[in-house]
Amino acid sequence: MTLLPLQSALRNIANPEKAIGASRFFKTGKGQYGEWDIFLGISVPDTRKILKKYFSAMDLEKVGILLDSPYHEERLTWVLTLVAFSKKWTYDTKTLAEFYMSHVKSINNWDLVDSSAADIIWPYIEQILTHDERVKFIDNCIKSDHLWTNRIIIIASFYQIKKWNEKLTFYIVSHFLDTKEDLLQKGCGWMLREVGKRVERDLLRIFLDEYAGKMPRTMLRYAIEHFGEDERSQYMKQ
Repeated sequence: MTLLPLQSALRNIANPEKAIGASRFFKTGKGQYGEWDIFLGISVPDTRKILKKYFSAMDLEKVGILLDSPYHEERLTWVLTLVAFSKKWTYDTKTLAEFYMSHVKSINNWDLVDSSAADIIWPYIEQILTHDERVKFIDNCIKSDHLWTNRIIIIASFYQIKKWNEKLTFYIVSHFLDTKEDLLQKGCGWMLREVGKRVERDLLRIFLDEYAGKMPRTMLRYAIEHFGEDERSQYMKQ
């Protein structure tokens, strides 16, 4: 297969030693969330540098080649390219979001989700969908049995948090209180923490007063990281 110039540039700086470390970090062992993922061993800053160099030659057809790559860093470059398309208005919001969701199976690790969901998915929900379509889309993501689709919708709510709106995050988290998925617990806890930091801490307290006793401990621990020691202890006792 002929490689894109961007792919060749990435593979030219592959570091097998770093790839081994990345495989451990991203849990690629048997039965772990990253099983079957393979790495080139390239840092995110270096990945971004290469994307910046070759970005002008990229389009959705070429991005489609990257999404099928077995290499984690090439799939990361795929989502980073879509985010860049979004910010530069290279393609419209609807086209990018539908392309993203139609290939959601390739967005198969937390860093791929976290670096793209808020920029790609929430503008689509907010600007393109009607109210009924919006509710249906969000609920379908919540009900999905695909871990990364679940994480996409909770991380997408970060877009609203940055606009000082906590309601979507609270709605989504309330549906994941019984999740056993560690990465989903962490994603929900992270977004709750951001509500406390960026919107209003008292609003987070009100939510926690109602739900802390039902939350998985990992989710709760992430949500209250910025609280004082006494308050953290109080909530953890619940």
